[in-house]
Amino acid sequence: MTDDTEYLYVVDYADDAERKRVEYLFNNWSGGRIDRPEGVVRLASDVDHEQVYERLISKVPEEQVRAYRLEEDRAEVSPATRTVELTVPAKADAVETFVQYMLSKRKAVLQSATHNEYEMYTKKGRATTTYELDDEGNGSGTTVRLRITGYSDAPAFLAEFFETELTDYAASQRS
Repeated sequence: MTDDTEYLYVVDYADDAERKRVEYLFNNWSGGRIDRPEGVVRLASDVDHEQVYERLISKVPEEQVRAYRLEEDRAEVSPATRTVELTVPAKADAVETFVQYMLSKRKAVLQSATHNEYEMYTKKGRATTTYELDDEGNGSGTTVRLRITGYSDAPAFLAEFFETELTDYAASQRS
């Protein structure tokens, strides 16, 4: 959905890698225009707007000054969740080693050891993944359940990756 409203996005980042991901997104956006403001940009609150504006135009020509009234606007976007579940004909410890290997291939970073929660970044976006293992107990194998949550295309992309990897691993264990 597009409209004629202008938005100012303020994105905090924890490190240079996050800053680069955000700049890449803005620089390569194809729907509409996203420009970097020229000049000095400041967010002002609890100030006398008229007084600040008057002081600004006393320093530079009025055509060079623009002021916008801002109110925070959060879009209503819900994360998508995809689940990959497969029974692998192997013992739980072997399956867990393989799950850890898959996560390391995606450069996943452990967020919570208690919940087996990992965060990963892809070109399709950022997602978190949790996994559970259920030993079937009767020697029929171990069921792996990966839950991938994120925005945009990341959950579907990662679900496809994990499903392919697990399917290939399960086939290798049957041989």
